[in-house]
Amino acid sequence: MSNLREKFDKRFAKVQDGIDKGREKIEIVKEKSTLSDEMDDYQLKKTNLLLEMGELLYTKLRNNTIVENDFDDYKNQIIDIDKNIYDLSMKIKEIESLKNDTTCECGSILNPNAKFCAECGKKIEIEDIQVEYKICYKCNSEVDVESNYCSCCGFKIDNNL
Repeated sequence: MSNLREKFDKRFAKVQDGIDKGREKIEIVKEKSTLSDEMDDYQLKKTNLLLEMGELLYTKLRNNTIVENDFDDYKNQIIDIDKNIYDLSMKIKEIESLKNDTTCECGSILNPNAKFCAECGKKIEIEDIQVEYKICYKCNSEVDVESNYCSCCGFKIDNNL
């Protein structure tokens, strides 16, 4: 009878683990969806700013009243929006990389937050990659020191700084 109870407990634990993983995946999808919605809002704001800027340009061209800094405010707002869109897309990529199932040497699928394998008990060692960053002078994003251009705004990075 004890053997039957142990088998039942093991199967129940696996079912419970599957349910927990399902809940985690649902939370990941919810978070990713929220970030995507926020990105869509920024894209809409950017589109509206570009339309306003186009209307202003058209009016100023017709009236021959263009001044060099007429569009500075629009430019700065669009750069800020692009930075927010970039940051959100990086968060989404980070979430997607977390949801990728990692397997132990024994073949068991590991929980992303696990420190030990639930099947064999082996300690999970995740390689911590240290990357050096510098700040882009145009959009204030972190840029890998080896990069020649900012991955957010495309600004040329001076590697001598």
